[in-house]
Amino acid sequence: MYIPHTPDQIQKIKDILGIDSVDDIFQKITGKTNFFEPIELGEKLSQQELLYYFDEKLSGLKKYHYLVGCGAYDHFIPPVVDALMRSEFITSYTPYQPEISQGVLKAIWDFQSYVCEIFDMDVCNSSHYDGATAAAEAVLMAKRIYSKINPHAYKYIVLNSLHPNYIRVIQTYAESIELKPVFADFDQYGKADLSSLENLIDNDTFAIVIQNPNFWGVIENNIDKIKELVKQKIVILVTANPFVYFLIDPPKVDIVAASLQPFGIPLNFGGPYIGVIATSMENIRNLPGRIIGQTIDKDGKIAYTMILQTREQHIRREKATSNICTNQGLMAIRNLIYLMTMGKSNLIKVAKKNYTNIRFFISRLKELGIAKNIFEDIFNEALIYVPSYTEMYNQMKDKYSIILGVSLNKLNLLQSQVENLRKIGIDYDLKDLAIICTTEKYSKQQLDQFCNYLKEIC
Repeated sequence: MYIPHTPDQIQKIKDILGIDSVDDIFQKITGKTNFFEPIELGEKLSQQELLYYFDEKLSGLKKYHYLVGCGAYDHFIPPVVDALMRSEFITSYTPYQPEISQGVLKAIWDFQSYVCEIFDMDVCNSSHYDGATAAAEAVLMAKRIYSKINPHAYKYIVLNSLHPNYIRVIQTYAESIELKPVFADFDQYGKADLSSLENLIDNDTFAIVIQNPNFWGVIENNIDKIKELVKQKIVILVTANPFVYFLIDPPKVDIVAASLQPFGIPLNFGGPYIGVIATSMENIRNLPGRIIGQTIDKDGKIAYTMILQTREQHIRREKATSNICTNQGLMAIRNLIYLMTMGKSNLIKVAKKNYTNIRFFISRLKELGIAKNIFEDIFNEALIYVPSYTEMYNQMKDKYSIILGVSLNKLNLLQSQVENLRKIGIDYDLKDLAIICTTEKYSKQQLDQFCNYLKEIC
């Protein structure tokens, strides 16, 4: 525990409170009577000695290859991204004083501009903690927008092909204001079942949430049809890997809620990541979070500032659209540096590599009789069936340091998702169904070698 007070200040606080020890405060809060003793760290080390110490400790660790997706993707990150994350950017705080924060504000404005271009939207915020919280805020935003048409609408439709963790976060946000989810099926191709969706829409429905590429890695190519089908209902597009939109045009929807982790954010044991919401200009006042605007100052020079702050918690908080305030500005700037470094042509190359690599890997697994893919129209991850998957997974990890996807049994699917799989004839044991992912980090030669390892184990 670190307490930023001198011993004299601490003694004065204890005298005022009438306590003998700081632990007495935490005892009242936690109900515990015993606390951990301080850890003995040993003698002091210089910075160089400390680096040597950790180099030695880490030297025996294995370097794993991650063929895992499910919302966290292991892409190559140019070293320049880390090199340019200079000290002035490494802060969690928002630049409230534009007159002394023009550099940071311009960087975030550029980030917003890139995101709007990728998703063909007018405006976006900057930013959210991750894709799941962005999706949840998008549902609340959709409710505010649709309330002008029907203030009593309380149901939102969720495709069963949406990431189960995203669904749970959305439910956590929405149930506090009594908004209820209704689950729509995916078909035998892993895509939205339009007839199922149409049958669920009624006057109490305000939004439809669909992921593309979806949780199974399948590209949804009928979102424009869904938008026509649902008419005035708010269509929310969720995407965990926006690289797909360097290969296909983004669909016409009302709100985009995206995870931007693939753009220059390492896996980091699960975070910090970044999410964002983009929408049309007519919905800007219902958009939560920061928005940076570009203007002209009194001297006629370009200037940047935060705009429409009445939507945020620190100004007129009872009118705020969200409690989002300081959030992931550092990750947004990492996104910006990555996108600017790569450039559009290289981003397209990465997207193509993701598209072709997974298809090559799946085809080799099928040729060798190791696995069977469930759905065809995939981007960079796929749902596969592998007999005795758990045993194979453990052997690949222990013998070759390869993390071969993740079992559906460990992904905590919703009951509606399991029932949907059974409904379309996928009756394999969940522990033998897995989602695997390949990115541009691996060549076809490496993927072929991974397949040979699998064949050897089989």
